Amino acid sequence: MLARPVRQTYKVIFFPKIRSGDKRKEHPVYIRITVNGSREEWSTGRKCYPLEWDRAAKRVKGTREYARSINNWLDVLQARAYACRQDLYAAGKTFTAVHIRKLMQGEELEPPKMLSDVWDYHTNQIAGLLGKGYTAGTLQKYKSVFRVLRKFLLLKTQKDDIKLDDIDYQLVRDFDHYLKADYGVKINTAVQMVKKLRTMMKIANEIGWAKRDPFVAYRAKKEEVFREFLTSEELNVLALKKLKKRLVLTRDLFLFSCYTGLSYSDTVRLTAEDIVKGEDGGIWLETHRMKNNNRVRVPLLSPALKLIDHYKSYPRTPDEDFLLPKLSNPRVNFYLKEIMKETGWTKWLTFHCARHTFATTVTLTNGVPIETVGKMLGHKNIRSTQIYARVTDTKVSRDMRALKKKYAGQELTLAKDD
Repeated sequence: MLARPVRQTYKVIFFPKIRSGDKRKEHPVYIRITVNGSREEWSTGRKCYPLEWDRAAKRVKGTREYARSINNWLDVLQARAYACRQDLYAAGKTFTAVHIRKLMQGEELEPPKMLSDVWDYHTNQIAGLLGKGYTAGTLQKYKSVFRVLRKFLLLKTQKDDIKLDDIDYQLVRDFDHYLKADYGVKINTAVQMVKKLRTMMKIANEIGWAKRDPFVAYRAKKEEVFREFLTSEELNVLALKKLKKRLVLTRDLFLFSCYTGLSYSDTVRLTAEDIVKGEDGGIWLETHRMKNNNRVRVPLLSPALKLIDHYKSYPRTPDEDFLLPKLSNPRVNFYLKEIMKETGWTKWLTFHCARHTFATTVTLTNGVPIETVGKMLGHKNIRSTQIYARVTDTKVSRDMRALKKKYAGQELTLAKDD
């Protein structure tokens, strides 16, 4: 059974505010609103002579234009006062005379929500869900974007915060331009940073903190970027290359990713529990991506199994049960630059290149369907996989081989020179 709303007494009256005893002067007409005994009063912006005021009707006496003009305005104010009361009542909010006055005077009932409010709200939620769908890296990216946003706002508005309802399409465009032209980030980085702001505005709209979506007309334009990957020959060279002892572990972690498609963070946290027996009787990897918790199942290729077996005897602390030894991500990427010099390559290697190598060279080039590749990479849709997948010249040549034979004997009637 629904609870009955608390009954409230409500009264709206008008009266001349006589500040002195001289009744021959005009005095301001005030409105007084009383809610449960508490009251607010303020000037209506109209004046009248006290002798012309009807105390019973609470209006100016007579039918002259002067009287009708004032009385019409008081009628408008009275209607507005009752409409405000009805809106608050319908919303189920407890209100006082102060709330009615603020509504009638166009003031906010509560302090307006700021961009910092929704940013704190969302980042605090992310911080509470680390390891449960969010990573520390994601949290850091949101904090970094807000620092840049505050610099932008200072330049544009001389303040480092802004009301959510003051964020419009122009501000979004100006921020996008600032990132590319003044802050100096690449186009795709700028798109990702603006998307963080878009996420915040979507949340603000959904929880009722913002009245509009400034991104309705915004269209992000990404720049296609070539992602480095190793060819089959380069992968073989790297696997057989004799390297300095301190570079070998980095090379092996990189190779393991080339043969499994796992990211750095997922590679170094693998444990024996992630190795399972597949329905085909083979050995599989089964884990969840740290980035988005998507499930990943990958049949292990022979080189990956050899690496796991090789590092079984690698020294570990008693509480460590990782399949592979750990190095920090910055250290791995630093050593990869040394490996580039050792091999004489001009390719700019990062650990993420291994994931692209798995998608392009190890799987797609060898005929694995892109849907299967996407599943092993832990993607939810094919568009994500297409970013990693590049059809190599080797696969193009193989796919066109039969077609080239078909057209090898095609005759043409060519025009003769005059």
